[in-house]
Amino acid sequence: MIRKILYAITLISAVLLVFLVFDIIKFSKNQDKLLLIKGNNTTAELKKNINASLTEVIHTGISIKKLLESQEFSSEDLETLIKNRSFELPNILGITVAYEAYAFSEKTALYAPYYDKNQHKLLQIGELYDYTNPSLATSSWYSNVAKKGAHWIEPYYAQAAQTLVSDYSIPFYYKSGPNKGQFRGVVSMTISLKGFTDMIHSISLGKTGFGFVTSKAGNLLAHPINEFVGLKTINDLINEEKNNDLKKAYQEILNHKTGNIIYNDKAKNQKALFFYDNVPASNWKIAVQFFKNDLLKNQELFKRKYIDLSIVTSILFLLLLVNYYNRDQLSTSEIWYLSLFSATILLANVFLVGYLQHTKASVNVRNESPPITDKTSVNNIVNSQQFKTKKLSKKSKIVIPTGIFVEQLEFSDSYNVNMSGVLWQKHPNDYAKITPKGFKFPQLAPFAESAFIGEAYRKQHKNYLLIGYNFRTTIRLNFDYSDYPFDKRNIDLEIQPNKNTENILLVPDLESYTYTNPLEKSGVSKKIKLPGSKILETYFNYSFYTYATNFGFKDNTVFEETPILHFNINVREVLITAFVTYLIPIFVTLIMIFIFIYSTPRSKDGRIDGGTIVQGMTAFFFVLIFSHIDLRKNIETADLIYMEYFYFITYIIIILATYNLITFSRIPHRLFDFKDNLIVKASYWPLFLLMVLMTTLFNFY
Repeated sequence: MIRKILYAITLISAVLLVFLVFDIIKFSKNQDKLLLIKGNNTTAELKKNINASLTEVIHTGISIKKLLESQEFSSEDLETLIKNRSFELPNILGITVAYEAYAFSEKTALYAPYYDKNQHKLLQIGELYDYTNPSLATSSWYSNVAKKGAHWIEPYYAQAAQTLVSDYSIPFYYKSGPNKGQFRGVVSMTISLKGFTDMIHSISLGKTGFGFVTSKAGNLLAHPINEFVGLKTINDLINEEKNNDLKKAYQEILNHKTGNIIYNDKAKNQKALFFYDNVPASNWKIAVQFFKNDLLKNQELFKRKYIDLSIVTSILFLLLLVNYYNRDQLSTSEIWYLSLFSATILLANVFLVGYLQHTKASVNVRNESPPITDKTSVNNIVNSQQFKTKKLSKKSKIVIPTGIFVEQLEFSDSYNVNMSGVLWQKHPNDYAKITPKGFKFPQLAPFAESAFIGEAYRKQHKNYLLIGYNFRTTIRLNFDYSDYPFDKRNIDLEIQPNKNTENILLVPDLESYTYTNPLEKSGVSKKIKLPGSKILETYFNYSFYTYATNFGFKDNTVFEETPILHFNINVREVLITAFVTYLIPIFVTLIMIFIFIYSTPRSKDGRIDGGTIVQGMTAFFFVLIFSHIDLRKNIETADLIYMEYFYFITYIIIILATYNLITFSRIPHRLFDFKDNLIVKASYWPLFLLMVLMTTLFNFY
């Protein structure tokens, strides 16, 4: 009967193992499908929004064209018409109706009223330049349409609007009179290219995702790097891109194809998804990029599935071995084989769980953005903040690039970190006289006597005023040591403007660093050595904090979701240091106890001195207790540390071993008497490792 039950349990374990293998494969495939679905849906949403906006512009332009061809307008009526129609469309900058020379009036050579919604005034384009001159780049919205008919114009700098724009221009004609059928002028619907950037930010792209829009010819109409708009093309991106997969995708965009790719982004060390499509209303192209970790938040579930698979596999192997030795009585060697195999399997599982915990990505406890590693990420933050201030009708943010270089770093205790170095800021010339200078570290430790910030240098450049500061500070951070020695400490230095003001935005000065990949550890001196720890990566990012006060300003909305710049130094424990310091005393004690048990036979008179046993175990206990106290001195925390479980388990082993030896030496016991205490000896290491595995799963599963 017992044999049949054992076979049944083994079969169930095998079926469960097969199920878990297929479940991991299915889960992985579903994750990839979910990524594609989310990416396709977001791309389709952006395409739909842009197409609807452009279609609305086209229809409005056509309706104005029909009115101009059906009746004559006085200058007052025409100007009223374009003004009213401009306010009907929220996505356009203005409307122009431009006539051929003397086509509006015999007294007026060039007549082209343009109503600019941003400036709330009517401008006469003909007074600014000759828009009928085909040699002028700024006249393409007129001259090209006269030849080619209605179409979207490639981006150009509009002198009247003083910004980069694109136009949908429609020719209109004489419908009667001696000039019937001849070209008379152009209706031009002007769109600010910034509007497309706002449209991209209005959809969910994750914290690091971004999108861009190109014209039919491949000119960038919207891009997270504002300097690219109107100045760079897809061909420029192809020439500058190092990733071959992205190069192919850019080429397909240029060839008016649609699709998506998945590639590995080395800078962010994760998978990225890139989608591209066409906008029917204009034949423009859109592209959207996401990062896998942005869209999927269940990486912890992957770890659990691998642990489940490992444990079930271990149980199955153990059951197969038990089935192989399934006899009424096992030999001594067979018992030791089972003990050794069980201990090996348990130890392998402990190592697996520890490895997964040790190598997993750090978890952000605040509402933080991922690492800012490129100009695109910086511009995403800037554009989203400018979009927010625009919606709130506030002043635009003054962007101040800020960089840091840490020269000295050390842990003064478990929670206080001493650091010194140089921090610099670049104040734009247009605002250098009005922006408050300096910065502050809000995490400054109480009574930090060595805190110091002093200006080190100041230099005027063409576009900005550079100010550098020497700093020395002690910051207090709430490190979590509960996972020690598998914990990761994130030294996140908050950098804020020296004064609370609503329109200052500090951004990472990435241009001042040779490398921005977090693994290159830019911003910290290579000479820094942390005893027992290793610097893994450094990077800038943001946290978003809502203050419960307005700091005396009139509007609370200014301090809602306020971006705070962080410079992060991620540190991980060197396991060998922790193991040598704390685990070696534990394992030496365990080995000595095992030798004590293994080498203690039953005496001829059936008695062993109990005092000797107690004295020996007490000595082992004191070795452990001093090591335990030393651990608590080095890591001051109110939490229970993972490493402490090894001490608690060993205390239990000492108590059980003491009971076993005293009972074995004094009282006949069926379990202990079997082959001279063989069961206890063989189960010693498996029992210890089983308790370690259970506590490890309790902490990290």
